[in-house]
Amino acid sequence: MSHNEMLAMLSLVGMFGLFCFGFPIAYTMLFAGMLFGFLGIGWKLVSYLLTVQFYQVMNDSVMVAIPFFLVMGYLLEGAGLMERLFSAFQKLFAKLPGSLYMAVISTGTLFAAATGIVGSSVNLLCVMAEPTMRKGGYDVRMGAGSIAAAGTLGILIPPSIMLVVLGPMVGVPVTDLFVAAVPPGLLLASLYILYSLVKCSIWPKYGPPLPPELRPTSGAEVVKELLVGAIPLLLLILSVLGSIMFGLATPTEASACGAFASIIMV
Repeated sequence: MSHNEMLAMLSLVGMFGLFCFGFPIAYTMLFAGMLFGFLGIGWKLVSYLLTVQFYQVMNDSVMVAIPFFLVMGYLLEGAGLMERLFSAFQKLFAKLPGSLYMAVISTGTLFAAATGIVGSSVNLLCVMAEPTMRKGGYDVRMGAGSIAAAGTLGILIPPSIMLVVLGPMVGVPVTDLFVAAVPPGLLLASLYILYSLVKCSIWPKYGPPLPPELRPTSGAEVVKELLVGAIPLLLLILSVLGSIMFGLATPTEASACGAFASIIMV
């Protein structure tokens, strides 16, 4: 193994080691890249590459969409829309086996399509769903799996921040990546829901229907919850993603409009 190959392996091991100790990902990757780059190619070339890369990223107008999408996501979370959305899906699926799993996955899918962020949605889904799952006698491991699966759909379903970063790196328009990511994202969400429904229908112990006290009293209550919880997010999704996919706005323009709409909704 050559010297550079050895440094590359040590860099990966060092990064994952620091990740395991809880160091921030951004600073860990920056530190590892600079340290092992200095050992491999010298400080002068590393400084030059760092400066050039920094300028290229800051000069890319597409990257401006990232803070707008982040603002949009945090505003929607702060407004309590995710809690209302989960409550709406919980009442919609209340009579079906595995209803809470399906509610979690549906909530994560819609919220991913509205914000494009991952970590905070996982935390919120845990806080919202875990007490209800325990009360309903749901399987803890399957519940954790559904929350993890739903919360990480934001890395794939547009407007995914990862796709915004990946587009300029691979030389593919972000709009094309958004269009291409919709079918697999929806397919994954549909398969998660189908798996939960089938498994809980065959083995009810994993996720029985909700007890009567947790079910809605009428269909009007379900419709009201959906109107309050889902319609605002659906309108935001259609306006942001629709304008991008139909060529009416660039990702940067659409993200700015989405952030402004989120402020109005809050």
